[in-house]
Amino acid sequence: MSTTGSNDERFAELSGKDREEASPVWDMSQERMFLETLLTQRFNFFLVFFGFVLAAAINARAQLHLQIVLSLGAFVSFLFAEVLRRSQKKLDLVLDRLFDNPSHPAKIIDNLAGSKGSRRRFIGLWIPLVCWVTLLLGAIAAWSGRFPAAVASQVAAQHLT
Repeated sequence: MSTTGSNDERFAELSGKDREEASPVWDMSQERMFLETLLTQRFNFFLVFFGFVLAAAINARAQLHLQIVLSLGAFVSFLFAEVLRRSQKKLDLVLDRLFDNPSHPAKIIDNLAGSKGSRRRFIGLWIPLVCWVTLLLGAIAAWSGRFPAAVASQVAAQHLT
């Protein structure tokens, strides 16, 4: 049996209190790093999804397909935007806590960056909101007949030539 397996077995046999004391310490800096990575990965996936919906809408040949693509895209984008907003809120809370300590590296770098403030809310709030509103308005226009599928195909053809 491997050493890791035996350590895992011994760890599993510990009581809850002993397990907490033996666990690595999870501090706010590690939480910040985890949340930043999570937010970035979710944002990247959101952008890929948004691009996929736009490509599907441009390639829609029937009005019903365009309506369905934009409506489902807007709905799922709204859900993604809410997840990103929540992740951004958690990250902001952690950073606020870290900035309370003037000797923490995050606070020092924030001070060196200048007084214009952070732009991180673009990723967690504004860009997803703009993408969702774009798809929502496109879906409304498609359902109202103001954005026919033929127009989307013609626009795509003009940009490719």
